[in-house]
Amino acid sequence: MRRHSAVVFVSVIAMAVVVGAQGQEFARVLRNGQQATLSAFGPRPVDLAATKLVDEFGIALNVEDPAYLYRDDIEEIGAARSGKPLFIPKASLLEMRLDLRDDGSLSDVRQVVRDLQDTANRQLPFEYKMISEYGVDMTTGQVDKNVEIFWLIPARTRDDQGRFVVVTPILDHRVTIPVGTRRVFEHVNLLTESLQQQTGVRVNCCEAAVSGTLWGSTVISFSANNEPARDVLHRLLQREPGRDRLARNEQGGAFHLVKSDPGREHWRWSMRCTPRDAWCFINVTAIPERQ
Repeated sequence: MRRHSAVVFVSVIAMAVVVGAQGQEFARVLRNGQQATLSAFGPRPVDLAATKLVDEFGIALNVEDPAYLYRDDIEEIGAARSGKPLFIPKASLLEMRLDLRDDGSLSDVRQVVRDLQDTANRQLPFEYKMISEYGVDMTTGQVDKNVEIFWLIPARTRDDQGRFVVVTPILDHRVTIPVGTRRVFEHVNLLTESLQQQTGVRVNCCEAAVSGTLWGSTVISFSANNEPARDVLHRLLQREPGRDRLARNEQGGAFHLVKSDPGREHWRWSMRCTPRDAWCFINVTAIPERQ
C-alpha cells in the first residue's frame, strides 16, 4: 500500500506539472527509496524518456521515430516562409515505474526497456518493438555479456485514415558502403545518401560537435555490404572513440583528467522525423560514464 501511494502521489505531481507547463516538454525521474517514477511529456515522450534513462543511468538505448501520418496525431505550429504549414507530433504524457538497487542503479536494465516499450504501446497511438544485442569490448573485440545495447524501433503507426498499419523502419533498409578510408561522419553520409535514394526520405546525421570536438572526425577504413543501415550505423558509432573529460577531485575545487574507457559504448542516437515531410535527423549524443 505504501508503494502504491507513493507512485500515485508522484503521478499527481507529474500531471500538475503538465498542466502548469502549458506544453513545455520535460522528462524526470522521481525517486522514493528502491522505487522511482519516470515521467516524460512532450511531442516525443518515448525519445524523452529514453534520453532520461541514458543520462540518469548510463544505459545504451537508441530510439527511432514512427511515421506520423494521421492528422489527429500531429498539430500545426506555424508556417514556413514558403507558406507550407509546419507540424509536430501532439504532446503526450508517458509514465512508468522503475525498480532500483540500494545504490540507486536500475535493478534490471532489460526489464526497464521492455517496460518502456509496453508502456508506450499502451499509452500512445503507435507500436514500438524492442531489439537488443550484447556489447563488444572495444579493446579485445570480445562479446561482453555484462553490457547490452537496446533499440526501440517503430512497428506500427496510424495511416491517414486512422487505421493501424505495419511500417518498415527507415533503418531496416540495407546499405552498401564501398571500402575506403574516410572520416566516420563521411561514412555516415554515404549511409544516409543510400537511404534517401531508396526511400525518398532525406536523412541527416549527426550532431556537429561534442564538447567542442567535431563528432565523427576519426579517420578509419570501413565498408558495408548490403547490411541493415541500423547495424552499419551502430558499427560506425563504435569506431568513434569517447572523449576524455575533466572530473572534480573528491576534495573539491581542483579537477583531474579522466581518460575515456576504450572498452565501453560511448555513443547513442535518436532519430526524429518531421510529420508530413520527407525529412529525418539522427542525433548522436554521448552515453555518460557508468558509476
